[in-house]
Amino acid sequence: MNITIPPGYKGLVALDKEAHKGKGVVAHGRYRFAAGLNGIYVVAAEFVQVARHYPVVFAQDPNTGGFLPLAITGLNQDQNLFIGDDGEWEQDVYIPAYVRRWPFFGVRLTGEEAKNGNILICVDESGLEASSQAVFDAEGKTSADFVPMQTLISEMEGARLPTERLCQSIKELGLLEPFEAHAFPKGGQEMRLRGMFRVNEDKLNELQGKDLKRLMKHGELSRIYAHLMSLDNFKFLMDRAAARQKASRLVS
Repeated sequence: MNITIPPGYKGLVALDKEAHKGKGVVAHGRYRFAAGLNGIYVVAAEFVQVARHYPVVFAQDPNTGGFLPLAITGLNQDQNLFIGDDGEWEQDVYIPAYVRRWPFFGVRLTGEEAKNGNILICVDESGLEASSQAVFDAEGKTSADFVPMQTLISEMEGARLPTERLCQSIKELGLLEPFEAHAFPKGGQEMRLRGMFRVNEDKLNELQGKDLKRLMKHGELSRIYAHLMSLDNFKFLMDRAAARQKASRLVS
């Protein structure tokens, strides 16, 4: 199969009970893989939780022309302000499902490939190590420790289509507009982030009844409002970036 490697992943192979026997997720620095991601893919179902801590924006796929939602985690390329030097995510902050799922990834199968199931679970082998909480038990069966991850993988795949539908709806209704975020921290380096899109609230307010009903039918209107409210988090993100710059100067 020709599988596109997701951002942050080093590679993907099919999870195999023989090849990965006795291995589990790395115990330390698990989230280091996302340290260079300043945008994390999120699904529509988690917009409300994500919006409490991150700006939620839309980015355009240059290959398809479609849009996808991202939680912004940094104002510079290759910078995630929520991961420490130890490779752990900041405590008391919602961790997007995309991050919690690593090093696993679900690939939806179709046609003949789907005869044994609709989702093929793949893994980034750099995220595995010998572990007492292995994916497979001594008999090669899925362990109880892996069941929550299986559930998360399935839920994320199930959330993909509603997320695509949300993005398609706001695109077709002409609600998106490009914008950029930039900050000029005192004594620090200018930070500027481009290539983002947001819902134009004036255009949203001008929608006719039939279009509003279309958005309400699948719970998309509430997701849009969560996105709009989340944009206030850019201020906190800028404060976080400025604090990191200041700490870096003190260390150097």
